[in-house]
Formats: sequence, structure tokens, C-alpha cells
Amino acid sequence: MDEMKGNHIIRVLRKKWIAYTILSDLMISSGASILLAIFSNKLFDWSVWWGILFFILIFAVLFLIHRVWTTNVNAITQLLDEKYPKLEESSGLLLQPLSSLNSLERLQYHKTQHSLFVIPAPLKMVNKLAIPALIVAIALAGSVVLYKVSFKQKINIPVAENSNRMSPTEIILPQIAGIDISITPPAYTGKNKRQQQSFSMVAEEGSSVGWQLKTNIAAMRIKFIFNDTFQVALHASDVNRTQWYLDKKIDSNGFYQVSIDDKISDLYTIEIIKDKPPVVLLQSPKQYTTIDFGEPQQVKINTVISDDYGVKDAFISATIASGSGEAVKFKEHKISFPVFITGKTQYQLQQLLSLPQLGMQPGDELYFYVQASDNHQQQTKSDIYIVHLPDTAQLMSLDGMSNSLTLKPEYFRSQRQIIIETEQLLKDKDTISEGRFKNLSNNLGIDQKLLRLRYGKFLGDENESGQNDSHELEDLSNFSNADKITDAYTDKHDNSEDATFYEPAIKRQLRATLTEMWAAEMRLRMFTPQAALPFEYKALRLLKDLQQKSRAYVAKTNLKTTPLDLKKRLTGDLSKIDPPTLRKDLRQAPDLRIAVRNALSLLEQMKTGDKQNIPIAMLQQANLYLREKAMQQPVVYLNAVEAMKKIIAAINTSGPQSAQDIIIAEQGLQQLLQRPVRLPSAGNDNSKQALSKQYFDNLQKKQP
Repeated sequence: MDEMKGNHIIRVLRKKWIAYTILSDLMISSGASILLAIFSNKLFDWSVWWGILFFILIFAVLFLIHRVWTTNVNAITQLLDEKYPKLEESSGLLLQPLSSLNSLERLQYHKTQHSLFVIPAPLKMVNKLAIPALIVAIALAGSVVLYKVSFKQKINIPVAENSNRMSPTEIILPQIAGIDISITPPAYTGKNKRQQQSFSMVAEEGSSVGWQLKTNIAAMRIKFIFNDTFQVALHASDVNRTQWYLDKKIDSNGFYQVSIDDKISDLYTIEIIKDKPPVVLLQSPKQYTTIDFGEPQQVKINTVISDDYGVKDAFISATIASGSGEAVKFKEHKISFPVFITGKTQYQLQQLLSLPQLGMQPGDELYFYVQASDNHQQQTKSDIYIVHLPDTAQLMSLDGMSNSLTLKPEYFRSQRQIIIETEQLLKDKDTISEGRFKNLSNNLGIDQKLLRLRYGKFLGDENESGQNDSHELEDLSNFSNADKITDAYTDKHDNSEDATFYEPAIKRQLRATLTEMWAAEMRLRMFTPQAALPFEYKALRLLKDLQQKSRAYVAKTNLKTTPLDLKKRLTGDLSKIDPPTLRKDLRQAPDLRIAVRNALSLLEQMKTGDKQNIPIAMLQQANLYLREKAMQQPVVYLNAVEAMKKIIAAINTSGPQSAQDIIIAEQGLQQLLQRPVRLPSAGNDNSKQALSKQYFDNLQKKQP
């Protein structure tokens, strides 16, 4: 039996190897599936039971990768021989019957078996679980962090979406037993009616708000004071006068207070979510597109349209301009997008415009824009895009070139001649030999090159012939003449005859012309005049554009005015015409700065403990500005208004002032003193000089 112990150990190691491999796969699958389940639940709101499917899939993949069923005893012996040199690569002998071995093999058999016995924990199976255990720990830690992060994000929901939660900072009058506010957004928003139990609210613009107020005592009168200016009385709905209600439409930001039998509450905010107009973004084509000869006469429009509540309609307004001079005619088209479903908040729309189907002829121009409207009848128009379809017949005409001032007419005529000869070569292709065809095509390429070089001189391009004036140096008398040498190999750009005075835009167009000529030349030299023809036409068009600019189209604007009432004409009744009012910017008013600064100094005086002889009028004047700003931005200034109100009340009653109220009031007043946006104005500029001006001044100082 001792002779079979080695064989037994190897077979036991095989079973352990398979078991530990499967256990490591189970651990990795468990950790990964838990992490994926938490991630999908928090991000996509999937059920956690999806983790079971994740576990099965991951374990199946790992099981197929490791293929543990193929592990046999021979693989274990090979692993033992590689890991333990003491076995002298003879562990395979332990698998064979001892009777089948010769004397030397028996000696090695016993030696190997003894070496295997003294190895503690062969192959150290426990180490196979170290990495899986680490993966499980990392996956669990990541799951906990992911769960906490997602939980925090769910808490930070805007008030408009989670308005049922009671505001923990609201202070209500003791007579109020409960409040139930219903907010009904406008129908075009598509949002449902919602309830809340707090006075401060966030509502969509134009929402209908209903207050249901319950008191614990019978009240004589209850009213709301909006923006500290106008009052609205609530109506009692029961004989005990403990149930009160009010319905009102909310259109602007502000604040309000509750007054119960002359007992006034704190200030509560009303924040409005305005309806934004649609956003139209055109991704293609370019804002100015020219369709040259040989290109498909079509334009693909790709646009992205989005709106906060939904897009109601979108279309393309296209105008075709035909003719020239005073005989220009315009034809308008309204093109709808295919498969447009009303009500979605975002669209990726495409439309292919076929210019011939729109009735465009060579020489016409297409002006189009995309217009979108939302459910609230707000409209947005994109920029105007222009598509030009050149007239090749007009390009071949010499009209309007005799008055050229910057470029010579014969250069244009040369380009025309190249186009004419190219078209003639294509017509004669079937009637001439191949050798003559290639020779004529190559000659046209040479002519195109010569024309390109002539235009290149306007941009200071070098001569491509490789020749220069170095032949003058052949004279031995000029061998040591430095002026002759520099004159032959340098460009004299300061020469008035060689200098170019073209504007950058003209230079760019000339450079584009040379590029088209080079492309035409290359194809002519490759004996493909058909492919060269579009580039020749484009070069001619660019040259003609330098001579005369095409017409510019300005869309007509319709002025919509209020229809006149004929009954009021010539009556002279001006009683219903309000005088013009000038709205002042509070941040620019000098009396505002004076009042706020005085109030800030008084608050600083109160913080030091000196509360005697405080002029309340200064604080009240500053509080008026705070209240006006709170009507526009209640979330920013309402706390400061409430704090200033408490400070003034404490001064009137000689009561204690809260240090926290003073700090809050100071913060609100400092917001009013923020530096206004700088407007253009006359006067001395005391700002730091620009770098360019400093450079110019330094150059002037260095001149003698």
C-alpha cells in the first residue's frame, strides 16, 4: 500500500485543484454580479434579481475559460515538476505500477515519492483563493460606495419634482393646523397636477395654484400679502371658519406672507420655471455652400431640435433667388421633415433637398433656415444658410471683365480656353488615336501649369522651372561680387513692382484658385480630362468671383401691428395712454449705493454692541431695495429681507437683536453692491495698457 501513496497524493491534488478553481470562479462571479446588480439598480432602476443572471453568465464564461474538466493527473505531475525541482521531473513515475519499472526507475520512484511526502501542502491550493478574495473585497466596497453615492443623488431632487416633502426650515403661524397646496402646470407642459404641504413653492410659469388652509381656531379673516404690495383674501369653506381656500394663477417670481387676523407670518418664496424657446442647431451643410460642376445637385440638412416641454412643429423655409440685377425673382417653399412626431423633447432630423425638384437653374441661389415652435407657440429660427448653383454658361462669358482693375482679362480668357479645349478633347476622344489623345491631354496640363504659374506671381510663388539668374555669375569678373550673388538668390519683397497689395481675403481666394488649377493639371497629365473638368470650372468660378460679387438676398420682414379701431380715430382721447416710465437699474442708482453703505455701517456698529441711536430710516430705506430685488430673485434675497425685518422690529421694541440676523442682512446688502457690468462711456482710460500699446510706446522711446 505504501507503494501507491504517491499515486494517491497526485490524484487527491487533482481533485483539490479542480475544486479550488471552481471555488475561485464562484467568488469572482459573486463579487462581480453584486457590483453589476447595484450599478444597474441605481442607474437604470433595474431589479436586484438581475444579479442572478449576471452571476450565471459570468460563472459560465469563467468555467469555459478554465476548462477544469480537462485537468488530468498528467497535468498535475507536470505542474509539480515545474514548481518543485526536488522531484527531478520524475513525478510521472508515481502514476505507473512499480512492477513495470526497471531497477533504476524503481530507485528513482522511491526517491521521488519520498521527496513528495516531505513537501508541505503541495501546490499551496489556498493561494488560488487570494486573488479572488481580493476581487470580492473590492467589488463589495465599490458596491457600498455606489449605493451611497446614488442615494445622495436621489435626495438632491429639485423642489419642483419632490415638492411633497415638508420644508424643515419653514416657520408657520401657530394658528395654522395644516396647509395643502395643489399646483396644476399648464396643459402644454404635459406635467401632472401635484400636491405639497409647504408654503414655499417652485411652479411652472402660468401654473394654477390652489391653497387649502386649515386653522385650529375660528379666524375672522385670512389673506395673502404678495410681494409686500397687494393683498388677496382667502374664502372660508365651512361655517366654523377653520377651512379656507384660494385659487390663483402664478406668472412671476416673488414672495408672500400669510396674515391671520392681523398676525403676519414669515416670508415664503415663489419661484417660477420659465418655458424656454426651442433650440435649433444645424450640423450640416456649411453656412455657404457652392455646388460645382460635376457634383450632385442636392443638399443634405442635418439638424438637432430640442425643447424643455416638447416641439410642436418644425419645417424648412427655403427661398430661391433667380435672375440678376433688378430682375431678381424670389420663390418660397415650405418643406416639412419626414416622420415628424409632435410632442417629443428632442429630435435628430434629416432632409435631402433636390435642387432640380425645387426648380433651381444654374446661376440660382437657395436661402433656407429651419424654424421650430414649441407647445407654447414660441418660435426659434436658425441662421440663414446659402446654397449657390453656379452657371457654367455665365462662367464662360467675358461680360463684365473688360473693367477689371486688379487682374488681367486675358488670364480669365486662358482659363476659358482650357475648358473649351478640354470639352472638345472629350468629344473627339472616339475619333482620334490613343497616343494623340494622351498627347493633347498632356499639352492641356502644361497650359494649365503655365497659367497657374502666372497667377502664382501675384502671391510671390517661386518659379518652378528651377532656373534662376545664376548665369550672370558665369562671368569671372562677378566671382567676388557679393551684390550679384545676393541679387541672384534672394527675393526683393521691398520692390514696389514685386510687392502684392491684395487683401487677405483676395489672397485666400487666389490660393484656392491655384489649388484647383493644380488639381486640374494633375488629372490632365494623368490623361483623365473628364475628371479635370470640374476643377477647371471651379477655378474659373473663383476667378470670376474676384471680379464681381453676386447679389445678396435679404429676407423680407413682416411687421405685425395691432389693427386700428376706427371708432377711436380722430377722437383725441388720451386718457387711457399711460405716460412713459423709465426703469432704473438698482445697481447703478447712486442713492442705492449710499443707502446700502449706510445700512452696512449701522449693522457693523450693532455687531460691536453699540445699539444706541440707530436711525431706523436708513435701515428701512435699504430694506426697500432688498424687497424689490426679492421680488425678482426670492431665493437669493428673501432671507435677507426677513432678517432685516426682525432687526427693525427689535429696534422698535428695544428688544435683543440676533447676531445671525445681522450677518444674513449684511450678506444680502453686499449682493446689492456687486460691481455692475461695465458699459461704454467717454472719459480717460486708467486701466492697464494692452500689450500691443506698451510695445508701441517702447518702440517710440527707443527712437533717437
